Amino acid sequence: MVRISLFAAIAIIAYLSIRLFRLKKENQRLAVRLVEVDQMKKNFISHVSHELKAPLASMQETTHLILERIPGPLTDKQKRLLELNLQSGKRLAQMIGNILDLSRLEAGIVEYDMQSCDLADLIHNVVIELTSESREKSLRLLTDIQREPLLVECDPNRMVQLFTNLLDNAIRFSNKDGSVGVEVRSLPQPPRMPQTARARMGERVKSKGFALIRISDSGPGIDDAQKENVFHTFHQVRHGKKSHGESLGLGLAISRAIVEAHGGTIWVEDNPEGGAVFFVLLPGAVVGG
Repeated sequence: MVRISLFAAIAIIAYLSIRLFRLKKENQRLAVRLVEVDQMKKNFISHVSHELKAPLASMQETTHLILERIPGPLTDKQKRLLELNLQSGKRLAQMIGNILDLSRLEAGIVEYDMQSCDLADLIHNVVIELTSESREKSLRLLTDIQREPLLVECDPNRMVQLFTNLLDNAIRFSNKDGSVGVEVRSLPQPPRMPQTARARMGERVKSKGFALIRISDSGPGIDDAQKENVFHTFHQVRHGKKSHGESLGLGLAISRAIVEAHGGTIWVEDNPEGGAVFFVLLPGAVVGG
């Protein structure tokens, strides 16, 4: 009986070992296939995005020419419709640009031109650029940007992209006649923040000098369960009780990638006055210069 039990145990072990080996091989095959499919997806998205840019540019150029009345005069209604068409084209161009940027970021082929920049001045210029969009929704654009230069080692073009994404997002989801706030200030130490946001900074959280950017909106807010997920690729955000299908998380996913490439962190909290507040914290900030 003992021998039979021993042989049975050996047989079971042998069977399980063979089974485990086959499962490992199958997992390896599936992992390789998953990488291939993911690469195919990225290539497809990049290719389609490039293909869309050319006809879109042609449409926008034609609209510009008509608005300049080169073919002839326009009625007020025609002019308004063309302006709406131009705005939609601008939005679509931004979405296509985000898709291309996202594919580059995921492929790890984005290069950053790091240099010393005055973050306060840079964000002030972004606010000026988007003032007309806020006026179209009768929004109050409230700014509290420190006057002293706030120097940070960064890629200025990527920083403009980051804060344009965040401010545009705040304007888009704010209720009509509401307000959007932009605050920029220096801190000697990192502020209170969610543990997940703090963990993403690693040892950089011990840096000397930080730049804190706070962008608030007066929209429906973001569910607590989604506050971390909003920065994930293609995540559809549910604002309050409404699901905004146009929000694919592209801008926020790109924003997080840009922030983390600069050693910083980004998170979102509830706005006490209603809506959401996005925070960006960048290390190594120096006041003056």
